[in-house]
Amino acid sequence: DSMFYSFKDSVFRLYQNPILWAKESQVTGDTVIVYTKNKKADYVQVFENSFLINQMDPDIFNQVKSTRMDAYFVDGSIDSVRAAGLAECIYFIQDEDSAYTGINESQCDVMDIYFEKDELEKVVFRSQVTGTIWPIRQKSPSEMRLPNFNWLDEKRPKTKYELYE
Repeated sequence: DSMFYSFKDSVFRLYQNPILWAKESQVTGDTVIVYTKNKKADYVQVFENSFLINQMDPDIFNQVKSTRMDAYFVDGSIDSVRAAGLAECIYFIQDEDSAYTGINESQCDVMDIYFEKDELEKVVFRSQVTGTIWPIRQKSPSEMRLPNFNWLDEKRPKTKYELYE
């Protein structure tokens, strides 16, 4: 809702329920700080009520929520995310042919998520880990939602000109 940009350090500070989009992903939180390098995202901090949603298919969403998230980028592409503080996730497991085989629903203190070519590579759960892996046939993807899940695609700008409306 509100944004401040510092030319001095190339940092965007977003307040009051900001929403960020990158390809098929949405990031929300109470406050988001985006550090840039060479006009590309380099490092992003999301404070309080951090929520990352990645749309895999029309009704299939990988989700991570925590108190705080730190995302790291390499050449403008996401490299890794650390979710810390009451971290929870739901992500859909795929085989080598991209067929969905299961659903991982987990909670932990700290979660590290690694990406390769903008695709989820692996998730590492650290400290106080609990969770369940469901066979894909046992749960409906539409019922697999973390508390406060809110896909805001209708607010997503479809063109750069919509940013100024």
